Amino acid sequence: MKLSRLFRNRKSRKYPIRRDEQGLSLRTRCFALFDQGKRPAEVAEELKMKETTVFRYYRQWKRQGPNFETQYAFVKSLFKKTSPEREKNLEIFSKACGVSKEEFENILSKPHGLRSFLTGQIYFPINADADHKLSMALQLALLFFDHLVKNKGKFEDVYFTLKRYLRECAKYREEEDDEITEENKILVLLHKTLAADLSNERKGRVKPDRLSEEERAALVKRGIASEMKKIESLYWIRVGVLMAEGLTEEQARERIYQDIEKDGDPNKAKAMREFQDKIHPLKINGQEEPPVSPPQL
Repeated sequence: MKLSRLFRNRKSRKYPIRRDEQGLSLRTRCFALFDQGKRPAEVAEELKMKETTVFRYYRQWKRQGPNFETQYAFVKSLFKKTSPEREKNLEIFSKACGVSKEEFENILSKPHGLRSFLTGQIYFPINADADHKLSMALQLALLFFDHLVKNKGKFEDVYFTLKRYLRECAKYREEEDDEITEENKILVLLHKTLAADLSNERKGRVKPDRLSEEERAALVKRGIASEMKKIESLYWIRVGVLMAEGLTEEQARERIYQDIEKDGDPNKAKAMREFQDKIHPLKINGQEEPPVSPPQL
């Protein structure tokens, strides 16, 4: 590296900023006229400016949106260090952006930090969540397109399949909430028992009885039932996905069984068939019917 580069002066503006009697720069005055609806050619003529400069300011104004300077001044006033509501405003904005108050305050302390924030140049966790939801929407749209166009499906099939899937998920969430409520009650009881046990131990008393065989068996049974509900919910979700791909409910049932059978484990296949016969039996008019083979892909 040349020594001259180490000691070179900082580059300064070629021309000074031109301001009017109120201290407004040409750029600020241009933005104000754009907010009033005037076109770049009119602004150039009124302010006696070069059209190239005016059009450059116009592109900046378009990126920021109309009335940006007014919005910028308003938001800037919310974070004045002399404002008694500054800490509260910082907390509100940081929570909306999904960052801590210290991180948001650090953004404001940087040069042009507030302007970068208002123009969307900073990426926040809240943006990542929105992008994830857009990606999910795109995947669902492609799945529906594949079913409706390539597989010559019908809108009603997709609609009722999705409606059933959402209903099953809502039911599953309600059951999960009920189970969590019951588990919380048990935990409260256990905490009280442990607190009493610890208190008695400190006093040198005899420890209270532990859970009986019947109580342990009931808790194990509850855990098994909870796990079986989760497995059944996953099964119906898989059925819904296959139906969205163009299969009937019976064909989806058989496809799931065939996928497990291809693994070469007869015990797993047998267990899946018994599981299907229990929660997803094939019955038409009260009679057992042979499964319909799904179409080969």
